Amino acid sequence: MILDSLFSPPAQRNIENPDTPLTGQNLAEYLDSDIGIQVDNQSAMTLSAVYACIYVLSASVAQLPLHVMRKQGNTIEAAKDHPAYWLLHDEPNLWQTSYKWRETKQAHVLGWGNGYTQVKRNARGELRELVMRRPWETQLVKNGNRYLYAVVDEDGSRAVQLEDMIHVRALGSDGRTGKSLVRQHAETIGLGLAAQRYGKDFFTGGGRPTGLVSVKNTLQKDSWERLKKAWDTAVSRLKTSENKTLMLPADLDYKSITIPPEDAQFLETRKLNRSEIAGIFNVPSHMINDLERATFSNISEQAIQFVRHTMMPWIVNWEQELNRRIFTRAERAAGYYCKFNLAGLLRGTAKERAEFYHAAITDGWMDRNEARLLEDMNPRDGLDQMLVSVNAQPADQLGQPDNPQE
Repeated sequence: MILDSLFSPPAQRNIENPDTPLTGQNLAEYLDSDIGIQVDNQSAMTLSAVYACIYVLSASVAQLPLHVMRKQGNTIEAAKDHPAYWLLHDEPNLWQTSYKWRETKQAHVLGWGNGYTQVKRNARGELRELVMRRPWETQLVKNGNRYLYAVVDEDGSRAVQLEDMIHVRALGSDGRTGKSLVRQHAETIGLGLAAQRYGKDFFTGGGRPTGLVSVKNTLQKDSWERLKKAWDTAVSRLKTSENKTLMLPADLDYKSITIPPEDAQFLETRKLNRSEIAGIFNVPSHMINDLERATFSNISEQAIQFVRHTMMPWIVNWEQELNRRIFTRAERAAGYYCKFNLAGLLRGTAKERAEFYHAAITDGWMDRNEARLLEDMNPRDGLDQMLVSVNAQPADQLGQPDNPQE
């Protein structure tokens, strides 16, 4: 996708038009027709802000514990007897762990708008494997009155039914497929890539702006060829010599015609673009190492907001898609479901956890072994008994004696 707003084609400009400012940028446009910034999924990842946002979201989804649970009446327990438990929790396929599978799928959703995983079952309909499918090799197509997924990869082409494809989508426009964040915001990302290229070209050129060489005197018949030869010799010496001063003949004059980085607010543009990209991905700026406006107090609050408003929408998206593709209707009716554990992201300091456990135990809704379990400690005998504070009692018993016989 070419950013026409940043780099207009030569047909729309005329360098001989007095209204067109003479700068090194539009001169380069006429000399090089391929100067336009190409924004696609691969080039966007070369921009540090985009890479950081995709990494933060993908790693956050991947590191959360993912379990298959079963609810029977008032009891909820891990469904380790279901084949999906070990596929989702440990190893979905031969090549990936659960972490790498979810990390890759979330990166596909953010970069391409869609994350595909084929569900493979045996002859009895039992889960056997969850196979990753690449978004650039998978397409939703309509065959008659029915939709299906067409997959074309190194193993050939095949059709996958809707119920056999886990399809996690980004925000889209047609309700069936998601739309890439990179393509939706190509101009913003392209601005960052343009600033990044400008900085690279500036320092590659010795940290000097481009300029225009003019002749003070009238050129003779063969002066033009001698001038080009002298210029090429001077430039070649500039590239190889430690002395970076360009020596020009007395009859030549050099004028800078590009804006220096400090005048173009180069650093401010990169900072603003980094904040804009963080906003596109809904990631707090401090999580991509932008600490300019961060403090110790508001970083803690931003971490909570990250879980609530950034991670929770993606977690719900994942859970609902997994539940409807992994389990049959009979299994869902029997109480099976997938659940991400967000406690790891919300885990407080040792002091905060101690205060939480103390309140839960003394209020009588958690026993001491349950608290030990949350801290990865083995249970102990005699700690299963519920405790209640002597100062806490039902409201209808206020003012009554502790001993009914009194």
